[in-house]
Amino acid sequence: MNSLDQVQQLPVYSLTPDSLTGNKDFRVYNFEGNLPDEADLLLPHRKNHYLIVLMRKGGTRQWIDMTPITLKSNTVYFYVPNRIIVKEGTDKLWATGIAFTKEFLSLQENASLAKLPIIESRHSGHELSLEPKDLLVVEDLLAKINVEYLNPGEWQQRMLTAYLTVLLTYLSRLYVEQFNGLD
Repeated sequence: MNSLDQVQQLPVYSLTPDSLTGNKDFRVYNFEGNLPDEADLLLPHRKNHYLIVLMRKGGTRQWIDMTPITLKSNTVYFYVPNRIIVKEGTDKLWATGIAFTKEFLSLQENASLAKLPIIESRHSGHELSLEPKDLLVVEDLLAKINVEYLNPGEWQQRMLTAYLTVLLTYLSRLYVEQFNGLD
């Protein structure tokens, strides 16, 4: 992998609203054996939003900030804005991803979410290993977020915020447990 110059401009990907909700600050991705978009392969880029992904079946490779990572099964990956990402693998994906912007975090009561360890990413970590009990909790919360995401209405924003708050708080606890020795 070639080293990128600090001043070299990279494409910055914004969160693209899906046709279902039109929400420009929050999106759920469900991959059930989907192939990655070939236009993104081997293209260094950055995202201007957060992305939390539960990888159910790993094996494919990515580069995060010039470090190669082989994605593992039953592992959570998290990306904060402006990290350099290169997708290398063309394997089918089985994963659920939740993308959200800084603007989403600043809405209503969400502001305190920006201070959670997984969002601040003090240790620049990218993955959280899940024990079976943790996997059950994360799967349950993702299922609840998915249901709310697919049912727009006057309570959708509050419900998405509530479930995302619990998910990010739970993942922050795991983040602190797994990265605590790096202080």
